[in-house]
Amino acid sequence: MILGFMGSFHCVGMCGPIAMSIPRTNSHFLSLTGSALIYNTGRILTYSVFGLIFGVLGTGITIGGFQGTLSIVLGTAIILGVFFNKFFKQRASKLIQKPTAWVTSMYGKLLRKESKRTLFGLGILNGLLPCAFVYSGLAAAVLTSSPSHSAAYMALFGLGTFPAMYFMYLSPNILSQDLRQMIRDWIPYFAFTFGIVLVLRGLILFDLYVPDAVSERVSSFCVFPGTTME
Repeated sequence: MILGFMGSFHCVGMCGPIAMSIPRTNSHFLSLTGSALIYNTGRILTYSVFGLIFGVLGTGITIGGFQGTLSIVLGTAIILGVFFNKFFKQRASKLIQKPTAWVTSMYGKLLRKESKRTLFGLGILNGLLPCAFVYSGLAAAVLTSSPSHSAAYMALFGLGTFPAMYFMYLSPNILSQDLRQMIRDWIPYFAFTFGIVLVLRGLILFDLYVPDAVSERVSSFCVFPGTTME
């Protein structure tokens, strides 16, 4: 949940416009809260399903004792993804746009209906949109010990992002455009740090030398549901 809450700042920067586009039947607080709950329930459900799928894939890796290797591979992939997005941003955008075009199209169609019944579907589709921070969450979720733990991890991840998305929907102008841009600028640094942490976790699992102070920090941060660093 902490990772999700920290990632909620990414949501403010990247998904703020999406949250502001959600249909509003009226401006009453309870109605807006109900709409936000329906929408975010769909979004969190999508994250949980992804967590379940990745958990199934990760179970065999855990049983086979390859968690260290997977942690290093996933951490390295996140780091490389940060550099790729930094230096090849246009190419990265094109790679993402094609496979997600149908999601964007469906999202647009549901938006035009402007009814509460479509909110759940909009939330599900939002969860399918490409998001580097969700991928980071999944990289951590796949390292848990079972599919149920992985699904729970991603559900908590989604709950952590809820406050930011809720307040952005409730008050679209709560943050200025400049502040959202500043948040977007800082996200790659956080993703890079998270990638380093996963790599260090893998090295610790291999009993390779990592300074004690660093090892303790990584161990306290990377204890996922159903796993230990022992």
